[in-house]
Amino acid sequence: MQYKIGTIPVVFPSLKDPRLFMSCVLISYTLIGQLVLSFDHRWIQIITSVLVACTLDTLLSFWKSRQIVLPVSGFITGLGLGLLVEAIPLWPFIVAPILAIGAKAFIRFQGRNIFNPSNFGLTVLLILAPATVTTLAAQWSGSMLIVMLVVVIGGFTSFRVSRWDLVLSFVGGFAVMALIEELIIHNGFAFVYGPMLGVAFQLFSLSMLTDPKTTPETRRMRIIFGLTLALVDGILRMLSIQNSLFIALFFVSPCVPILRLCTPIIKARLAAVKLDAAIAPESASRTREYRGSRY
Repeated sequence: MQYKIGTIPVVFPSLKDPRLFMSCVLISYTLIGQLVLSFDHRWIQIITSVLVACTLDTLLSFWKSRQIVLPVSGFITGLGLGLLVEAIPLWPFIVAPILAIGAKAFIRFQGRNIFNPSNFGLTVLLILAPATVTTLAAQWSGSMLIVMLVVVIGGFTSFRVSRWDLVLSFVGGFAVMALIEELIIHNGFAFVYGPMLGVAFQLFSLSMLTDPKTTPETRRMRIIFGLTLALVDGILRMLSIQNSLFIALFFVSPCVPILRLCTPIIKARLAAVKLDAAIAPESASRTREYRGSRY
């Protein structure tokens, strides 16, 4: 939908846009966490993150297209970071959205994002400022009813954007890697499987991981992507590296554009090999017939 303010077009998303549903899901997460579970986030932190992300997203869209585009993506990024970033000072809630929207606008390959914006902004701060910035751990865990509600809503979200296969492959891979971790390190099943009940894991799996722009298009590649992510995360956890989920996605995400680039080349070469294999017997037969006719 498009309207005009004077001579400037203003673009609104379609009501069928899955980002609107995702926005409602994140708003629900925020209200449940802040009002029901008493998260220790200040409202000023969450609002600051949203305002910075939306402002930058709007300005960059106008700079590129000379249109005012309603910043739905910026809202999702800002609210997601407002929930996931855990810090006492306010500056991380300003810097993280700047990094996220900057990555979305400038770190691209063939017109597509390389990194999930929210994950990029969060992970850079987790790596560069570990003494100041951390992320949520297990604040949903106090109520199984809330956990199930979040899982149901998030599961519907992944189905809505056709990424349920990616989520299931990642969760299954995570469970297998957790079992391997327990068999090797013996930390206890509650320790290795406990993160699955945490807000960070749920927001990561059901909101961040389902981003269509930074995940593979085909089902086979999505399943491989999810399993690879679970493998890298499991290795990082066994090495006692904190925030392994987000760091794993940070390093696995660049593989997606590489796969997009290499897949057509690989398919073309396989097709050529099959064609050669099909032609070779026929060519050999004709050669034998020709030689036989000479005698």
